Amino acid sequence: MAISTNLVRPFTLVFCIFTLGFIVVSARCAPVWRNIGPGGGGWVPCMAVSPVESKVVYAGCDVGGFYKSTDSGATWRICNTGLHDYYVEVIVPHPRDPKIIYIGTQGGIHKSLDGGLSWTTLRTGFPSIDKYKYTAPIGALAIDPQNPNVLYAGIGRPRWGDCGQGAIYRTDNAGEHWQLVNPGGGGMEPSAIVSDLVVHNGKSGRVYAATNKGLYRSIDSGVTWRLIVTGLPQKHTRRIVLCRKRPETMYVSLQNPPGKNPWQGGVYRSDDGGDTWISRSVGLSTRVGKPGEPAEMTSNIDHLVVDPGNPEIVYAGDCAWVSAGVYRTADGGASWKIVTEPRSDRMDYGWISMWGPSVTGLAIDPNMPGTLYFSTCGHIFRTQDSGVRWHTAYTAKAARPAGATESKSGWWTSTGLETTCLNSVTVHPRDANRLYVGYYDIGLLQSFDGGRSFTQTVIGMTHQGNTFAVAFDPDNPKIVYAGTGEWGSNHGDVCRSDDGGFIWKVTGKPDTGLPDGQTHHLFVDASSPSIARRIYVSVEGAGVYFSEDGGGTWKARNEGLPKTSIKALVQHPRDPRTLFGLMNGSPTAGGGIYKSTDRGTTWQRTCRECPWSNVNAMVVCPTDPKRIYVAAREDYTEGILFPGGVFASRDGGVTWARILEDRFSQSLAVDPRDANVVYAGGNDNPYHDEAIGTGVSRSRDGGKTWVSMNTPELANRNITSLTIDSRQPDRIYVGTAGNGVFVYGP
Repeated sequence: MAISTNLVRPFTLVFCIFTLGFIVVSARCAPVWRNIGPGGGGWVPCMAVSPVESKVVYAGCDVGGFYKSTDSGATWRICNTGLHDYYVEVIVPHPRDPKIIYIGTQGGIHKSLDGGLSWTTLRTGFPSIDKYKYTAPIGALAIDPQNPNVLYAGIGRPRWGDCGQGAIYRTDNAGEHWQLVNPGGGGMEPSAIVSDLVVHNGKSGRVYAATNKGLYRSIDSGVTWRLIVTGLPQKHTRRIVLCRKRPETMYVSLQNPPGKNPWQGGVYRSDDGGDTWISRSVGLSTRVGKPGEPAEMTSNIDHLVVDPGNPEIVYAGDCAWVSAGVYRTADGGASWKIVTEPRSDRMDYGWISMWGPSVTGLAIDPNMPGTLYFSTCGHIFRTQDSGVRWHTAYTAKAARPAGATESKSGWWTSTGLETTCLNSVTVHPRDANRLYVGYYDIGLLQSFDGGRSFTQTVIGMTHQGNTFAVAFDPDNPKIVYAGTGEWGSNHGDVCRSDDGGFIWKVTGKPDTGLPDGQTHHLFVDASSPSIARRIYVSVEGAGVYFSEDGGGTWKARNEGLPKTSIKALVQHPRDPRTLFGLMNGSPTAGGGIYKSTDRGTTWQRTCRECPWSNVNAMVVCPTDPKRIYVAAREDYTEGILFPGGVFASRDGGVTWARILEDRFSQSLAVDPRDANVVYAGGNDNPYHDEAIGTGVSRSRDGGKTWVSMNTPELANRNITSLTIDSRQPDRIYVGTAGNGVFVYGP
C-alpha cells in the first residue's frame, strides 16, 4: 500500500526527536556543510561545454577544483569528490558519452563516469607519486574524436613555466593504462612545456602540440615529432585550434615575453595543416610592457576557439591587464574586433568591478556556436549572440537585506561558483547573522543574513585586496578595526570604521607609528577604557605594536621577541595584562610560544624546546587558560625533520605533546564552553602530486581521539581558517583555499 509523503514527513520529524523516551538524532536531522559567498572571485583557468548537452558547462579552478552547471551557467555545483589535486588545467569531455569526462591537473589525470560528480585517478604508466614534487603535471590533454578511447597528455606547468619534459603520454584504452610514447622527446625539445594538444578530426594519428619550444606535429600517434614553424617569427606557442569542418585550417597563438620588442605575439593561420603560417593579428593589441613589469602588462592571446562549422569565425582571449578581453574575427583573422566592453550596457559585469576581463578560459558550444563562455581570475561570462552581449555566470543580484545600509557594490548571492581563498571569518558580537569575511585578493565582504547575500566593503582602505583580521570595540560594535595587506609584497596597515565597516580610514600607518607591513593579527583589549582604547596588532617583519587611543598612534612592544614571523597573537581570556605570541621558526632560531605579563612591554619564551618549526595557529582555551593548542606543518630545517600536527600543553606552554598527526595542520578552534572540544583543519600546498589537505577533524576529549567531519558537502579539504560563533558554539565557519566559506551547524 502506498504511504502518503504528507504522513511520512511529520512522523519522521517526531521520530527524529523522540523514540521510546530517548532523544534520537537521525541522519536527516544532522547538520550538514553549506557553501556560502558572493560567487566568483578566484582564478578559473579552463572551461568546456558538453558536446552532447548544450546546457551542460564545465569550469576548472586553479585551487577550487571542478565545477558543473546544467543550466548554461545560471547555477553551479562543486564536484571534487575523488580529486587528488584541485588545480584543473584542462577539461576534455567525451565526444559522445556525456557521463565521461577527463581532466588534467598538476597531480595527474582524473576521469569521471558520472558526468563529473565523482572522480578516479588515472596513474598507471605515469611515474610513481612523490611526496615532495610533481612527477606528471598535465599541461595539455586531448581526445581522438574518431576513437575516444585514445587520449594524449602533455607534461608541464605552462602558467608557471616549469616542469617541462618534452613528454607525451598516450592511452589506447580510455585511460586505464598510459605510455610515454616519445622517450627522449622523439624530435621534441626534451625541456618543452606542453601547453596545448589537438588531434586531427579526420586523421587519427595526426597530433599537434603547442609548446614553449615550438609548434610540433606528429603523424604517428605521438611517437615522433617535427617542428612546423615556417612563417612563425618565434617558437613560443601557447594555443592551437583547428576547424572541425575544415581541419586543415588552423590557428595558433604566440606568446611574447615581457619587455621584448618588437612584439611577436598574436594569432597565425595555416590552411595546409600547419606546413606554413601567416600572421592574422590586425586589430589585436600589440602592447609590450617595460622590462621588469609583470607579464600581464604585455598583450598575449592565451585562448583560441574556432566555430566548428565556419573556419573564418574565431574568438581570441587576451590575458593581459592592459588589453584584456575577447576578440572576434569573421574573416579568418584578417581583422579582429574586441567584443567585451566592461563599462557598457553590453556587458553585465557583476560585483567584481575592480578587475578587467583578463581571459583565463574560453569555450564555445559546438552545437550552438553563437554561445560562448569565458573566465577570468574572478568571473565567468556567457554570450548567446556571438559576443554582442555578455552576462554574468558567476553571481546573481540580491535584494538589500533587512537592517542593511546601502552599499556601493550592491548585494550579491552565490550561484555555487565559489572560487575564493579565505583569510578569516568574523561573526558580529551582537548579531550572529552578520558576518565579516576576509578574502584573498577580493578584500572584505559582509553579510547581514547569515551568508545568503554579500556586499564588498573596502571603501577607504589602501590595501583592498586582503583583509586578514577584524575586531570590534566592546562598547560600540559600530567601531570596527581591520588588519590589511598585500600578498606577494609585505605592505599593509590598520583601518578603522565608525559605521560598522562600510567606510574605512587608515589609522595604522608609518606616520602614526605603525610600520608598513601585513597586519595579520589584531584584537581590542576589552578591559581598556573607551577613551583610551587599547589595540594590539602584529606587523609582518616588525613584531607587536599597540595603540592606546583607538588606533590614532602606535608603539612597538617587542622587547624579548625574536626577529621571526608572528603566527598568532592572543590575549589571556581572564587576565588582560597577559599576552601570548606564537613565533615561527625552529627553537634555535627563536621559534616558540612567548608570554608577556605586562601588556606586551616584555616577553619571555615559555618553552625552550618546542617540538615544531613551521607553525600556523594557536588557541588559548577560554575555560582553561593553561590549556594551549598549536597547529604546525611538517618542516625540514637545520638538518632536523620537525613533525606536523596539533600540539597541546596543559601547563601554559611549558611542556607539549602531539595529539594529532597531520603533515599540514593549518587552523584551530576550541569550543568556548569546553576546552576538550577541539577542531583542527589541514591545508596542503600545491607543490606535489597529491595536494589535498585532511579537511576538518574534531576531538571531544582534548585530542585523545579524533573524528573526521568531512562529508561530500565539504567540497574542499584545504582548510585555511576555523571560526566558532561564540553566541552559537555549535555553528562553525570554515574557510578554504579555493571554495570560499562553508558553514556547519544550525
